[in-house]
Amino acid sequence: MTDDPDEVDDLYALPREEFTAARNQLARAARKAGEKERAAEVEKLAKPTTAAWLVNRLVRQRPDALRSLLDLGQDLRAAHSAGAGEDLRALTRRRTELLRELVDAAADGEQLSEPVTRELEEMFTAAITDEDAAARLAAGRVTTVKDLHVTQVWPGLAVAPATRPAQSRADKAAAPKKPRADAALVKQARAAVKEAESTRADADRAVTDAESAIEAAEQRVRELNALLDEAESAELESRRALQVARREAKAAERAAGQAWRRLRQVEGTDAGE
Repeated sequence: MTDDPDEVDDLYALPREEFTAARNQLARAARKAGEKERAAEVEKLAKPTTAAWLVNRLVRQRPDALRSLLDLGQDLRAAHSAGAGEDLRALTRRRTELLRELVDAAADGEQLSEPVTRELEEMFTAAITDEDAAARLAAGRVTTVKDLHVTQVWPGLAVAPATRPAQSRADKAAAPKKPRADAALVKQARAAVKEAESTRADADRAVTDAESAIEAAEQRVRELNALLDEAESAELESRRALQVARREAKAAERAAGQAWRRLRQVEGTDAGE
C-alpha cells in the first residue's frame, strides 16, 4: 500500500469512471518525484467493480447502514457460537430483510443488473459472516467480492437472493392450493425458463469478459504510461547532459583560445630576441 493512505481513500471515493485516470496521474506524479516503488504500488490499485464501487459509496455516505450490518454480524456470530437456535432463526430472518435494505440503499434509486445485485448480496453476507471481511468492507476500498473471501460459511448463512424472501410454513399452509397445471404449459414454461437462464448465463459471461478486457486495457495503459514516464525522464537527463556538454565545450573553446594567444605571445617574444 502507498505511504499516504489518504490518497488511496480519495481514489476509492471518486466516481468509478474517474478512477483509472486519477490513479495513473497519481502514479506519474510519484514517478516524477523519484518515488518508483510508490508509483508501482499505486499502479497496482485495481479499479472496483460496479458492485464494489456501490459498497464503497455506501460505506462513506451511509455509515448508519454499515453500523446495522456490523451489529447484525456480531449478533449472528454470538448466537451461532452460543447455539441459540431461536435467536439464530430470528436473526437470520432479519439478515434477509437487511440484505434487501442494503442492496436498495447501495443502488440509491438506480436499476441494478442481476449480476451486480448478486455480488452486492455476496459482499454484505461475507461481512456479516466474518469479522475480517467486515473490517475490509468498512475500510471502503473493496475492489471485488474476492476481497471479502470467507473460507467458511455457517449453515443457513449462504447467500440467498434478498429480492425473493422465502415463504414461511404458515404462509404455505394458508395459501390456497393451486389447480394442477396443464402438462403442455408446464413444458413450455420450463423451456422458457431454461432459455432465459441460458441467456442470463451468456450475459453474465459477456459482462465478465468485458470487465476482463477493460482491466487488461487499463493494465496496458499503465504499462504505456510507465514507459512514457521513463522516456520523459530519459529525455530530461539527455537535455541536462547536453547542457553540461555545451558548457564544457564552451569552456574548452575558451581554454583553447587562451592557449593559442599564449602561444602567439611566446612565439612573438622568441622572434624579438
